[in-house]
Amino acid sequence: MTLNTLQDTLQQTWKTYQDAWADIAVAERERLLRQVVIRDIVFTSQAAEGQGFSNLVTHIAEFQKQFPGAYFKSNKLFTHHGQLLSEWTMYNKDGSEFLTGHSYARFNEQGILTHLAGFWQT
Repeated sequence: MTLNTLQDTLQQTWKTYQDAWADIAVAERERLLRQVVIRDIVFTSQAAEGQGFSNLVTHIAEFQKQFPGAYFKSNKLFTHHGQLLSEWTMYNKDGSEFLTGHSYARFNEQGILTHLAGFWQT
């Protein structure tokens, strides 16, 4: 895999992961996440710490209960050596900006997410 192909793969994986945070049916969220995270995914942020696919699905569902219709878009993405740093903005259902933060992610050799860490000012 060339460097550009790998970077494109990681960026598409990240976009799919972000799409799973949108206000979508649970079955669709699970379908998206199964494509891009390992079963034992580790995730951390100021708001949560967890491990495992089911726990991540539950965490995202709780997020949507707290912020109905919210979604994320990346502003900047940096990748190297199977890692990604993203600056993102969270939007309210009406499209207004809510906050900007950063995420760090690690991928395995197949380009699947293994570790996620989110950071934002509270």
